Amino acid sequence: MDRRGQRAFVACAIAVCGSIALLTGCAPKQRGEVLGGAGSSAGLPQSGGQSAAAAIDRPLAILGGQSISWDEVRPRLVEMAGATILQEIVLERALRQELVLAALTISDAALAQEEQAALESLSSDPARAAQLLEALRDAQALGKTRWTALVWRNAALRALARRDVRMSEEHIREAFDVAHGPHRVARLLVVPDIATASKARERIVAGESFAVVTAHLSTDSSAPRGGLLAPIAKLDPSFPPAFREVLFALKQDEISQAILLDNGYAIVQLCSEIPGDGADPTATRAENERIARRAQERIEMDRIARILARKATPTIFDDALAESWRRQAR
Repeated sequence: MDRRGQRAFVACAIAVCGSIALLTGCAPKQRGEVLGGAGSSAGLPQSGGQSAAAAIDRPLAILGGQSISWDEVRPRLVEMAGATILQEIVLERALRQELVLAALTISDAALAQEEQAALESLSSDPARAAQLLEALRDAQALGKTRWTALVWRNAALRALARRDVRMSEEHIREAFDVAHGPHRVARLLVVPDIATASKARERIVAGESFAVVTAHLSTDSSAPRGGLLAPIAKLDPSFPPAFREVLFALKQDEISQAILLDNGYAIVQLCSEIPGDGADPTATRAENERIARRAQERIEMDRIARILARKATPTIFDDALAESWRRQAR
């Protein structure tokens, strides 16, 4: 469970694509041509002038005077990342359909706003944000083509989400608390069942390092860091209420009982607390509203993507791609 500010931009377009079921990619050709018309797919990578056959016939590389062909490389690429790429493509096709039905288009300005939002979510310092974004793209293998598609998916999801976003005072209070309120730093361990959670807690209470036990057992993405999380606010909606309630009831270095979450059972240890910055909610209201709206848009974007995912599944004819999908499903 990573803090909302760290995953603000990529949550709906990377994390969602990494976990949703596949959408159909088998629409009739005529309909696909209409849905891919002007305005509905602005910003998506387009085919180059070279034919597909010519691209396949041309060697991908030459080593020691011998060519490396597409036939040699393709099965390995598909096994490694085929299912992920197929998820991205079918989500884009589903989004194009939804945009047409909603009479919405994605403009260049909307794409530029998404890229700016990506930078702002990483750091308020433009130079630092650019460095972090480059590191993110490297870590996620987001080259020019996938990055362009990612920005478009986020813009499309946001355009659809904005229709149903409703703001409340509670949302604005949450945004203020996340930006200016006290935060707690914790370590987290997540396991699939209560028996494993109980045994893990017994080991920690008996004197084993929380970080070491977590690194060995936890299924959370924080495991390589020994379960260490970024600072968490009491009202941060990106964390389950049960988790936040327990965390803010702990004393320094105290270890919680097992907490039931959607993805298993969690144990949390309070490491330290950071006081609030004393900001005035009235003076920061405009910024709080902006942050709250973006947060609600992300929640709705995630909901829309998952609804689209349940509508259909593709028929996969390629053996390597089918194997990639089976492995990812496991």
